[in-house]
Amino acid sequence: MHEFASRAIEKFLHDEAIHRVEAGLLSPGQMLQDAAAQSGKPLDELTEDLGAWLVQQHEIWRLLRFCGSDFLDFLLHLDELPERIRLIADDVDVPDIALSRSADGLVWVTVSGGPPGWDALLAGLLRAMADDYGTLCVITRGPEGICIDVSDSAFAEARTFHLSSRARPA
Repeated sequence: MHEFASRAIEKFLHDEAIHRVEAGLLSPGQMLQDAAAQSGKPLDELTEDLGAWLVQQHEIWRLLRFCGSDFLDFLLHLDELPERIRLIADDVDVPDIALSRSADGLVWVTVSGGPPGWDALLAGLLRAMADDYGTLCVITRGPEGICIDVSDSAFAEARTFHLSSRARPA
């Protein structure tokens, strides 16, 4: 797990011009902790930024967009994400993800198992995916999990997605 995660974190930190480390010298968690201290950003905030950055990576974005036709569909299939991640990186320690909906229409995401920080990473990923789908929502993290309050699922135009990377818009 360390090699895949370390390379992704190293690229993120390089792209964000935050911190430079040599691959393999520090664990992924230590890399983020050092970068947070160096940048003056709280670790959770930096980890959320990493989640949003991951969505910008084309291969990861395609894997995520394949999970749903709109943001709500994406959320409803979020519990499948650990298995999808294992398809491309079987050595990543991915936690279990569970969803629930409250009577007032809020979607709750809970993360169990896996290394610390996954809730922050997932919150950043969810924010970026909501933007990608053109959905206006409020995403907050708390002790109960990640709360998603969707205000407008068609707030903006969604980014175009085709199943085939060779497909061209008509």
